[in-house]
Amino acid sequence: MTDQAASLRAAGAGVSPLLRPRRRVVAVTGGKGGVGKSTIAVNLAAAWARRGARVCAVDGDAGMADLNLLLGVAPSHSLADLLAGVPIEEILVAAHGVHLLPALNGSFALANLDDLARSRLWAALGTLAPRFDSLVIDTAAGIGAGTMGLAGAAADIVVVARAEPLSLADAYACIKVLAQRERVRQVFVLANDVRSPSDADEVYGRLRVLVARFLGIDLVALPPVPRDPAIADAAAAGEPVVTQRPDSPAARAIHAVARALDALAAPAVAVGPLAGFVRGDES
Repeated sequence: MTDQAASLRAAGAGVSPLLRPRRRVVAVTGGKGGVGKSTIAVNLAAAWARRGARVCAVDGDAGMADLNLLLGVAPSHSLADLLAGVPIEEILVAAHGVHLLPALNGSFALANLDDLARSRLWAALGTLAPRFDSLVIDTAAGIGAGTMGLAGAAADIVVVARAEPLSLADAYACIKVLAQRERVRQVFVLANDVRSPSDADEVYGRLRVLVARFLGIDLVALPPVPRDPAIADAAAAGEPVVTQRPDSPAARAIHAVARALDALAAPAVAVGPLAGFVRGDES
């Protein structure tokens, strides 16, 4: 693993504007539910928006919507309407500087899209390319074909994990499927809800050993996000922590993650339905 975290942890959290916003598609995943990937996704989106980028957050957990709650909005339309033919501009909802493409909580149909419907959804996501600098996709938990296919279509993939055996096992399973099924060659790893630097080291160290031994792909460690009650407070208020509590430890860490992704993402063309975005390219 390319361990950039040690040098990046100490970076300041000042919000500096992006002179030329990067165009990117970032998928946030993690294998296990409950590791905080939705919180990371929505706050990454808000962090880039605060720096002047045009950002769309996509709730890729199609049948178990979370991002609307974290952004404090009650959308009148969802991905179900998009698949029914409603124009995408009528579905997007703006909140806290971010445009949201919402899912629909409790939708069995959205959670079990067939190949044709999934292809239509991905084609619709591709139409967002001219409108935004960045797409941040919050995937569903698990390693199902839809979840892994959506993550694998993104230029950059962030796998969120906690320093817990089950979380680490599921994070490795997620990385394994991405490497073997989606032919992904690089994954960013984010240690979330860490209580100490040793928690982050455990996440990065254990995954590094397993991936180097069995998969041989490149893992890039992102700055860890600490355990911080401000995250739960912001979620309860329906606002990203980076806007509600910008000086909190978690907000500062998420800004460091956003800057690290800007610095560490290698130039590479995204493939598939999201080919309109180029990792590391500047608009």
